Amino acid sequence: MIEEKWNDNRIILTPINLYMEYVLLTYNNYLKEKLDDVSITHGELTYIYNIKYYPLISQRELAETLFVSEANVAKMIKKLVQKGLVKREKDKNNKSRNILSLTEKGEEIFVKINVLTCAWERDITKKLSNEDFFDLKQKLYLLTQESADL
Repeated sequence: MIEEKWNDNRIILTPINLYMEYVLLTYNNYLKEKLDDVSITHGELTYIYNIKYYPLISQRELAETLFVSEANVAKMIKKLVQKGLVKREKDKNNKSRNILSLTEKGEEIFVKINVLTCAWERDITKKLSNEDFFDLKQKLYLLTQESADL
């Protein structure tokens, strides 16, 4: 657990990835507590968000977006299809391309998780002004872009 008062040296010397990992772990814990009626892993959630945010994404494009192999995507999509959260359809213009989308059940779970995520964000950023919160998200977006380019 992070102590309440770290000195400046400890804060600056702690790698960014450790902060991000700790935030992610606490977020996952939060979701587990709130989603006792939904059986979904963090990995599955990542796929659901990306399928929602990228309409008409193919399995290959999803693999590229998530920096994973097409085989990993195929396994995860199979699980999500079995759970009734994702549907896979052949592209009408290219039969070798599978287009992914959320099912009605997948959309419902996405909305439920998104509402919980917004509440969680409000709770962990309550000491930030709206401007600081927006600035934080912009900087995280920039870090995401920069890390993807490495």
